[in-house]
Amino acid sequence: MRYAVEIAYDGRSFSGWQRQPGRRTVQGEVENALNRLEGTEVFTVGAGRTDAGVHARGQVISFDLSKKWEPGRLLRAMENNLSPEIGIIRVTPVKEDFNARHDAIWREYVYFLWTAPYCFPQVRPFVWRVRTDWASGEVAVACKALPGEHDFGLFCPPSERPANPVRRILRVGLVRRREWVAFRIRATGFLFHMVRNIVGDLNRVADGRLPVEAFMKNLSGDSDGGRNYEMAPASGLSLWRIGYSPSPWE
Repeated sequence: MRYAVEIAYDGRSFSGWQRQPGRRTVQGEVENALNRLEGTEVFTVGAGRTDAGVHARGQVISFDLSKKWEPGRLLRAMENNLSPEIGIIRVTPVKEDFNARHDAIWREYVYFLWTAPYCFPQVRPFVWRVRTDWASGEVAVACKALPGEHDFGLFCPPSERPANPVRRILRVGLVRRREWVAFRIRATGFLFHMVRNIVGDLNRVADGRLPVEAFMKNLSGDSDGGRNYEMAPASGLSLWRIGYSPSPWE
């Protein structure tokens, strides 16, 4: 029986989503919990591969179990076998061919920034503290340029850059609430470190170190042979939602 599960996690103590030998990962913890329930090895498929230190509110995974579980009972059983850094949000049985990664039609990330000179300790692990003007018109112009298809090769480390670095951004939003800034981005796919490098560039636009014209040039994939990165830290980034059509939750 195949299941889809939406999970959330605090990424601070994990070396990312994907299982890695000798490292603590979210996938490793989830599979170990399922192994205890199943009595044999269970392999999971995740919709997105978050980096070390990156959080998730709405990661989706799929896996097979040998027996049928009532969704609420499976949710509780998984929660009881997982560390407090991982939460199970919802569980549903799905068709046998459902694949959390390949069936996803979009992924959405939210990056949180904190602009005040003080910061609450409850907030600090989940934001990037900056002192830049994210309310500036230049940032708004740069954000409006993001939707559509672009060559994001310059927003990915050269060692991780695929042969085709073009990706399609579906939606970008920027919300400011006093000290909070939330940058939301939805795309059909992302490159390695792409969101964190976009946010890093936007922060340079916000404080005047990167002209909007230079941001646009980076967005076209034209570096003139050089590119200075200022990658935003993992702490502010969360995998927020995964889109499916039809949705497994309906």
